[in-house]
Amino acid sequence: METMTPSFRMLGLLQVRSARVTARRQQVVLAMLLLNANRVVPLESLLDALWGGTPPATARAQIQTSISALRRLFVTAGVGERIRVRGLGYTIELAPAELDLHVFEDLVSRGRAELAAAKPEAAREAFRSALALWRGEPLTGVDSGTVRANQVRIAERRVEAFEDCFDAELQLGLHNEIVGEISTMVEEFPLRERFVGQLMTALHRCGRRVEALAAYRAVRQTFVDELGLEPGDELRRLHQDILNGHAEPASKPAASTGSVPRMLPARVPYFTGSGAVLMALRAQLTDDQGPLVAVITGRGGVGKSTVAVEAAHSLAKQFPDGQLYARMTENLADVLERFLLALGFTAIPADVEGRAALYRSAIADRRVLTIVEDVDDLAQIRSLVPCAASSRLIMTTRARIAQLPGSSVFELDVLRGQDGIELLSAMVGRDRVWAEMAEAGQVVDLCGGLQLALSRAASMLAARPHWTFAHLVARLRDDLDPQVRASFQRGFAALSEASRKLFARLGSLETASFASWVAAPLLDLDTVTAADALEGLVDARLVDVTGSGVGTRYRLHKLARIHARELLAVQDNDGYLSRLFGAWLALADEARLRQGFGTRGDASRWPVETAALADPTGWYGQERAALLDTVRHAASVDAVEHCWNLAVAIADLAGAQRMFGDWRDSNECALRAALRIGDRLGEAAMQYLLGELDLREHRYAEASARIGLALGMFDRLGEIGWQELAERSLAVVDWATTPHLRHAELAG
Repeated sequence: METMTPSFRMLGLLQVRSARVTARRQQVVLAMLLLNANRVVPLESLLDALWGGTPPATARAQIQTSISALRRLFVTAGVGERIRVRGLGYTIELAPAELDLHVFEDLVSRGRAELAAAKPEAAREAFRSALALWRGEPLTGVDSGTVRANQVRIAERRVEAFEDCFDAELQLGLHNEIVGEISTMVEEFPLRERFVGQLMTALHRCGRRVEALAAYRAVRQTFVDELGLEPGDELRRLHQDILNGHAEPASKPAASTGSVPRMLPARVPYFTGSGAVLMALRAQLTDDQGPLVAVITGRGGVGKSTVAVEAAHSLAKQFPDGQLYARMTENLADVLERFLLALGFTAIPADVEGRAALYRSAIADRRVLTIVEDVDDLAQIRSLVPCAASSRLIMTTRARIAQLPGSSVFELDVLRGQDGIELLSAMVGRDRVWAEMAEAGQVVDLCGGLQLALSRAASMLAARPHWTFAHLVARLRDDLDPQVRASFQRGFAALSEASRKLFARLGSLETASFASWVAAPLLDLDTVTAADALEGLVDARLVDVTGSGVGTRYRLHKLARIHARELLAVQDNDGYLSRLFGAWLALADEARLRQGFGTRGDASRWPVETAALADPTGWYGQERAALLDTVRHAASVDAVEHCWNLAVAIADLAGAQRMFGDWRDSNECALRAALRIGDRLGEAAMQYLLGELDLREHRYAEASARIGLALGMFDRLGEIGWQELAERSLAVVDWATTPHLRHAELAG
């Protein structure tokens, strides 16, 4: 049996392809990630593996440095980006057969299944292929107590594999070939009775009965001397059998009834909006040279199940040996048991590895189509990937996971306007939709094109002939369907506390999109930790991302925003909005300083960094809509000082680019807010800046009135700095409106 060399190797020296990992911290971090491949390794576990209970103050930064170094090594080795941030931890995403330990375990499980099925030749081939992967002690040289504990566990699996392999080879009559190898294992592990029994059997079959009996006497003496015990019953019986010349009993094969499972759920009576994806999916599943796994991904409620089930039903004839179906909300062991029972097996291994190996063996010579839904990580489906091209696997997931080798990914998006109308027409009737086409379009918009939300809304309307689409629109404006809410909640359990808190607080934003730094003030965390919490939401498909680099933007789906605000209503307010407004103000200050302006206003600042400020003019162009939304947001929650301070900043930044509409809109909004709560300094500042804008636009009468009003207010408030600015501006108004002053200056 030929096996490709895995990209990640830990059964010996730690290697990524041909590149060795030599730095201690990188070795320990990579070892911990590989030992928990496709599962999250909490940051605390990495700290413990590296430093025990006494990590240094810079421990987290050192781990981040190690992660960055490993990522660079992966790129150099040609394996790409594999390490992901998940909540307050990290995970390495591996496909089946990429880690030698996983390949070893799969081959051993296959060997045990073949052995249970009375196929010793196939079992021996699997066991020997598994053992050939070992290049020495696992994770040789990795200095960590936590890793060493795992080294012992993994080494034990190798010993057990030898025991199983020798059983298969003894069944094949290969006692002459392996007697020396068994003897070596007995010397290395003198207290393992199974090796001793195999040695006694091999020696006896080689005609070396006296040596077989001597082997028993030797192990008995060792047990008595070191443990004060006699060997176990099985070994004593074997000793007696050899004395009496009795043969060993043969094992019996497992049997299958050959039944054909049809486990697919019913297909929906309507299908719309994903025709191109369905066509491509069918083409892959029926191409004998195509990938074995089709991954359908997208946000919760987008219609992944509908596409998967429709494809499977339409291709049932191409997979005559059965269609299997399960949701991975179940335990993997239970899923495998159901599949094996459906395939006709009655003798099912107790362990997950044995069940997985038997499942793959069962479908190897059949044409079976399997669907597994709601997959959270690759570890869940690694055991279900077919080992032969005759069968195919469809998986649906909302998680953003690395693409499996030998798989194709099909991304589903929300339904666009016409597709949404088609779905409504199929469910409630075309005439009814056409009679209220404008309102039907509003329903599609209010549901954000999400198929689950649209289907639920259409079902509600279909069950109530007396309702109009206008009734439905009014209802959708105020409430979120329970099933849609449940769909959003399904991925919440796996999120970190920071990600859950951030999701709720993102619902408070009034901006259409936002940059990653926004997470830091909302959570009161450093930029890196807060960005990790945000990426957790991206991975869970609760937040969308567009662009790259400094142009990367994040946004909430319309219905996700509604759910976030529901969660926000029961969350404690620790001043996150004040921090957010302060962060905007700090960034605006920096942009002004880089363009030669000063800063004005005493509202609190919350320092934050962003690479986009390297180009302050471009930064304002990118963020101007968000800044204007933030001014309106601050006004709406009576954060008036932040509101007018931001408006002051916009006056400088927008004025520098002659975006006078931004200047006027922000300052008029802030003026209304200041008037509403009686903030006299804010009112005066806005009157002054609106007067400045009138001056620039040559509306001198309006400028004189506003600036004069502001000057009097500054004088009464004792605001000397603002007063001097207003006096200078009034002088400019006088100069511009008094011809003899202008002429005299020009003449001079």
